[in-house]
Amino acid sequence: MKVLDTDVFIDHFRGQETATTYIHSLPADQWATTAITVMELYKGAANQQELTTILRFLTHNRVTRLPVSTTASQQAVELMHQYGFAHGLGIPDALIAAITLEGAHTLVTDNVRHFRFIPGLHVLRTPCRPSPPSFPT
Repeated sequence: MKVLDTDVFIDHFRGQETATTYIHSLPADQWATTAITVMELYKGAANQQELTTILRFLTHNRVTRLPVSTTASQQAVELMHQYGFAHGLGIPDALIAAITLEGAHTLVTDNVRHFRFIPGLHVLRTPCRPSPPSFPT
């Protein structure tokens, strides 16, 4: 299963057609998100209208919300211990990674750098945004 990170939804809600097309191209039973991502989306809403739009989208599309289990919570604490200082891993990202790891899912995100150092975590860069430019060395 593909677990969509917050940035994929933000691109969709900002009207980025490639994000909307990507989300709708996934079979409903093959993608989900985390409870953490839902909370981040709610927190990022600028007003009640945006919050309603987010809720309607999640409800209409029957988006599966993967919960924070005891196991994922414990693993997130371990990830913070191992990677908080060394890589700047934040609490929401630690929880998202732990939830994804628990289900042996693939995390779809544009923020690959936030997760690439976590062993065993399958991360797929979202096809919603163009690749960053590479600079000659």
